[in-house]
Amino acid sequence: MKKTLLISSALASGIIYSGSALAQTTVSGQLDLHYKAMSFDGTGLDSRRGIGREAQLNVQNKGKLNNGMDYAAGFSLEFDGGAPATAIGTNSNVATTEKETVSNENVYINIITGSTTLHMGIDHMQNSTTHSAPFVRNVLDDVAAGYAGMSATDQIGAKTKEAMAVGILQNIPGTGINLSALYAPQGGQIGGSDQNPGSGQRNSSYEIGFIGTDPFGVKGLKVHAFKNKEDSSTSVVADVEGTTYGIGYNFGQFALGVDIHKTNRSTTDGTADADMKNTMYSATFAATKDITLGVVYNKNDISGLANEEEIKAVQIGYNLGPVVITAEYADVENIKGVTTANVSQGQQGSVRLSTKF
Repeated sequence: MKKTLLISSALASGIIYSGSALAQTTVSGQLDLHYKAMSFDGTGLDSRRGIGREAQLNVQNKGKLNNGMDYAAGFSLEFDGGAPATAIGTNSNVATTEKETVSNENVYINIITGSTTLHMGIDHMQNSTTHSAPFVRNVLDDVAAGYAGMSATDQIGAKTKEAMAVGILQNIPGTGINLSALYAPQGGQIGGSDQNPGSGQRNSSYEIGFIGTDPFGVKGLKVHAFKNKEDSSTSVVADVEGTTYGIGYNFGQFALGVDIHKTNRSTTDGTADADMKNTMYSATFAATKDITLGVVYNKNDISGLANEEEIKAVQIGYNLGPVVITAEYADVENIKGVTTANVSQGQQGSVRLSTKF
């Protein structure tokens, strides 16, 4: 359950800022705990199992500017788990993931006038990781990320949304369509220190696209399309370009759809280099008001390799009100286009408990 606090801007800001007499601050969060077991066919690689966790705290503020425009601002703190701070035993590594990902999500200040939103931040505005195809859980996050070397991903091309950026979101009234554009001055830069923009080797990138929900009055329809690009910043780093588009349709208890994610890379002389095309087909069935069943088939075609990566998954979700339980079983084949059984095929089962507050 959301806990909402009303904070007087005059009291919170002291004499530093002046403006709206009343702003609304919302504090919310989410906690995910999951048990996952992974295996590989053949011999040579160990099976793995254990309990993972992710906790996120969101602080959001909205109100009126003294010129009459609306504003919204916020940040999230995300704790992804990972290895302990110091190595334990011979098979443990010192953690680096936790400290790098705590503060790089959902950071933003938006200025809003009518149907137009001006944005600065990271990982907040609509972007290319959206899906129009329905599912109980995102199989690309849940399965592909767990198998070392697997290329399938819903993060395309320049991954512009993963860097600090400026952007604009434009709602087209009466159409159900939101257009957006993002510009990141430096690819991959999640923000430097307070007055220091940070340093790095990557070039700027941009992303443009749209999301349509019930577009033009077609109830149950969802569509999207995005494109991003980052030019090479050095002679040894390739240009990268990403395109995604998809369509989904919900009719009563059933929903189905398809999403396509493409990443095109080229060297400075234009030679093709490991292009990828990831296609996900999915369908869900609302068996009851609280139970949803899902099936997913995902294939990833990597240029130069004879075999496509494949994920076949069945899913179930059970809504218990404040807690949601989801379960998934997936079969994985041809990891990175390789067909050798002991390194390229496996199965995964998981159960996740999720709650929001």
